[in-house]
Amino acid sequence: MDELILRRAQKGDTAAFEQLITPHEQLIWRVCWHYIHHMEDAKDCAQETMVKAWRALPQYRQDCALETWLYRIAASCCVDFLRRQKRRAAESTDALAENGFDPADPAPQPDETAVRRDEKRQLYQAMDQLPEDMRTALILSAVEGRKYEEIAQITGVAAGTVKSRINRARQKLTEILTNREQSALRAVQHHEGRKA
Repeated sequence: MDELILRRAQKGDTAAFEQLITPHEQLIWRVCWHYIHHMEDAKDCAQETMVKAWRALPQYRQDCALETWLYRIAASCCVDFLRRQKRRAAESTDALAENGFDPADPAPQPDETAVRRDEKRQLYQAMDQLPEDMRTALILSAVEGRKYEEIAQITGVAAGTVKSRINRARQKLTEILTNREQSALRAVQHHEGRKA
């Protein structure tokens, strides 16, 4: 990284900031996409990452690589977005319940089960259920292809902790996916039993 460009960007030079950030735009986009799985929302999070990076750049002291620093900001923006979404969904459900709305049985119907066989979608949904620390480590390892040492630097924990989080994340994913398959199978069997 060019020190002169960094210093100019830290002093508010937008052209220098753009020159500094442009090589990392794909990284920011990938991080947001892997967390959010929705094009428009991922774009919004990527944009918010740029804004936060611009505002925080004067405090960047090069104690980690710029790429690492940007990854942390992007991941933080995505986690905040997901928390807001979860809170809004809970508030909406509560409001509907207060007005007498009775949600449908969440057990998947046979036609929904067929649609849910898309393995990639199931995997993303399962990953969304992981605790933040496990999900971040797994995304960096399995999706981004980073080594334990790189992940340790990005997340600010020891490489051994990273390895442990990835192993626990894989176990939990297996558990989540197995439970889903069993639930889907029970739903199909229940439906078949009602038809008989």
